[in-house]
Amino acid sequence: MMADAVTSTRRFTFASLIALLLSLVVWIGTFGRVSDAGLRFDKDILYVYLCGVEYGGQASHDPQDKLVDYLVAASAHEHYVYRAKMRAAYCNNYLLSSLSMYVAGKVQSALGLTDPARDFPEFLFHAMRWGVMLSGALVAALCFAIVFWTARASMVLPLFGAIALAALFYWVVPTPMISWSLYQMTPAPPAPIVSLHRTFALGLHTWINPTGAFSPFSIFPRCLCAMITFAAFALRWSGRGGLAYWAPIAVSFVHQSEAPILLGIMVACDLVRQPKALLRPGCFIPILATVVLTALRERMFSIMGYSWVTVAIIVAALIVVAVLAIAIPRIRQAVASVWSMVERLRVRWFERLSLPVSDTVVILFGWVAVVILCYVLSRHDQVYRVGYLWSELYPRYIGLFQLPVFTGLIYAAWPWVLRRRATATREAMVGVSCLMLVLAGFLWLRPWIPEAALVAESRAYDQQVRQQHYVPSEASFSITETPWYYLMLRDAYLGGKGFDAYFSKN
Repeated sequence: MMADAVTSTRRFTFASLIALLLSLVVWIGTFGRVSDAGLRFDKDILYVYLCGVEYGGQASHDPQDKLVDYLVAASAHEHYVYRAKMRAAYCNNYLLSSLSMYVAGKVQSALGLTDPARDFPEFLFHAMRWGVMLSGALVAALCFAIVFWTARASMVLPLFGAIALAALFYWVVPTPMISWSLYQMTPAPPAPIVSLHRTFALGLHTWINPTGAFSPFSIFPRCLCAMITFAAFALRWSGRGGLAYWAPIAVSFVHQSEAPILLGIMVACDLVRQPKALLRPGCFIPILATVVLTALRERMFSIMGYSWVTVAIIVAALIVVAVLAIAIPRIRQAVASVWSMVERLRVRWFERLSLPVSDTVVILFGWVAVVILCYVLSRHDQVYRVGYLWSELYPRYIGLFQLPVFTGLIYAAWPWVLRRRATATREAMVGVSCLMLVLAGFLWLRPWIPEAALVAESRAYDQQVRQQHYVPSEASFSITETPWYYLMLRDAYLGGKGFDAYFSKN
């Protein structure tokens, strides 16, 4: 369609403004509810905060390195040692969330609102809470403004409907059990038998509700990346494809590991729909910048035991094959013949589709490929890579692209609806707005957990953990690991050797 290649000149209309405001109200309400229930002293949030303190120069990285030594000396299970090493090597991954909590603490102290020396649990709780909530709300507001400011008239309803459906499903559809989903628990039964068809079924369930770990409405850094991805595809669909390619760079400073996933899918979408666009400087420069930034910052390969040398050898081999294909006439002719056939298929299948529909098809095919890849590689890989890489890759992919896929599916179905009811768009906008108002009432009118109760809970935890010492056990990761990062933070702000004493009493 020509409309897909023309940059929208529209600004906010009444419909898009209503969609923006209601989307913000529902998103912030959901984000607040998730924070209210889950933003406590927990290993993951405390670890991200600790990385911010290290960025700020208030603490060194030594305690995280010493943690591994302490666990080995205490004969802790190798799983805890692996997790401690993985976190220690990955502290640069969550720059925005880490610094937002650290800066929130600094601001509160400067304004005299809290004082770590006077009441450290209260200070830490408020720094975590306001750092996470304000940075999340800022990202969401910016992304929604981009989405509805750039949207063509025909895209407002699909974009708005996607947000409404995702929010509704988050609250009414039971969450799938996706943790370590590709690891075969024993015995099986009663544990589910891991199979390809079960993994696809679990993936379909996850598309409907990606759970609090991956949903665009949740508090974790990868969830904010889903909002940036939504804005990136809205830019693509408004004709601003070059600007959209800067989104993976923004993502890399929120959650580094999400950036190459987003970039790879965006490039794939253009390869099948408009491959020549990739050669334009407006697209090529941000693509190259993202690749360079990822090579400099990404640590997942080394953490998971893969060597960059191996990756370099594979890339070099591909380059050699490409050079040989160009240099040898018979191979060049064969490649040209195959490419010609692929090009005809691409034109026949994708160029007739609108850009939102084409992108949605590519994302869904990508999901199928990712599921098959994860399933096959997880069958013969070491246990920790199965749990932390292959079992997480496909739900992470789904959470990242849930909103663009919902938008594309609605956009694809809407011409069929309009042929049967000419006033369907107006009626649907009213219906979706009413649904969002109901969701907003459900989220905002119920009582919130009193702040005083949350602070009291934080103080009680502080008293409890300072009386404990490390004892190797098979307790949950949250119970076992949270004291480590809490005491590291306490020592960073108050001095002392609480973290060392926690292990030296063993």
